[in-house]
Amino acid sequence: MVQLIVVGEGPTEERFITELLAPTLAPNVFVTPRIIPTSSSSRGGGLNLDRVKRALRNTLRERSDSYVSTFFDLYALGPTFRGVIDTRGQPPSVRAQAIEGLLHQDIIAYAQCRPERFLPHIQPHEFEALLFSDVSRLREVEPDWAIHEDSLRRVGEAVENPEWINDAPETAPSKRLRVLRPKYRKVTHGPLVAAKIGLDKIREMCPHFQQWFARIASLRPL
Repeated sequence: MVQLIVVGEGPTEERFITELLAPTLAPNVFVTPRIIPTSSSSRGGGLNLDRVKRALRNTLRERSDSYVSTFFDLYALGPTFRGVIDTRGQPPSVRAQAIEGLLHQDIIAYAQCRPERFLPHIQPHEFEALLFSDVSRLREVEPDWAIHEDSLRRVGEAVENPEWINDAPETAPSKRLRVLRPKYRKVTHGPLVAAKIGLDKIREMCPHFQQWFARIASLRPL
């Protein structure tokens, strides 16, 4: 069996990995989530490269027969990550791929591990982009959210795919969900909505996520 540890930013990613990603990949790939909190409350703030490097090095050194990946948001990713500033203005997937490549170089050099063991993933622009794969599913979690379905659908229709919903402070995917009443709560609602949508639909609508999924689904034992 393939052992894969996916390092995320907080409890939302942890739940998504545990409840949706891991069962889908089993039994061929055994997935374990890890968290690097962005703050003491695990809310807000960008990741710091030094903290990420230490955490990933330690994870990679735990055992030599496991793969390690990441599930970090491009939105608010700290400027300490190479490529974050230089790629501004480029298409989201291009930015994410460039940052992933540089992160791979940095972690392999720092951890001194086999290059194939580390598979970084940066999600454009954040986890909530995945929820725009099918906004009609929102009402299955909170029926009162149905009144916002049309406006949220237009947000998705205005861009090439959900991963293109921009990362401005007031218009990033999570900020678009501020209109929802009862209030959208990331940890509570995010994984539930994702489960209602299903990974098949998310993979269909979010090509960068699909590339990552296909890569980790095809891993072979080390």
